[in-house]
Amino acid sequence: MKKFIIGALMVMILPAVCQAEGYVIVNYGIGGDIDEPSLGVEIGGIFLSYLHPTGGALSFGIGISAGDTDEDPPSASLPPAPAPTYDALRDFNDGNEQEVYVSFGAEMVPSFFGVAGLGYASQNTTTIGTSGGQNYEVDTDKDKNVTWMLGMRYIVESINVGLGYHSRRGILASLGIAF
Repeated sequence: MKKFIIGALMVMILPAVCQAEGYVIVNYGIGGDIDEPSLGVEIGGIFLSYLHPTGGALSFGIGISAGDTDEDPPSASLPPAPAPTYDALRDFNDGNEQEVYVSFGAEMVPSFFGVAGLGYASQNTTTIGTSGGQNYEVDTDKDKNVTWMLGMRYIVESINVGLGYHSRRGILASLGIAF
């Protein structure tokens, strides 16, 4: 978390030093692989750059998001020393899926940016086995995924609006401010 805060401060300070614009957006996603709603926050900067093919602007941002995937696993005890034969095994998502990502954008036409992003999402999982009506916690693990995002953003004056697709979050809509 400390590294994220330091990175966030750098993204907010760097645009001011480079005479660039900054932005903060809130993302809402629904659908995708997790098929549950998610919320996220991204901060970044928009820079005029000689690297852009037509001398336009490039953007860079970092963000976090959480998907509401908690399935509230039933309470379970650890299995006895000789493990019983389980009648059924079921995997549960234990807590929300959390993601950290970076996004890159390039101005396609004035004020419209094509945006792509890469991230890492993880979530705790628990396997519950039932034997004779008793629940046993058979295994705990961490589900890890590399994520990607493609979309478009309209950034003008103090408004930043976007729409895209995220591999885990589905349709992703964003709204924020540019400063």
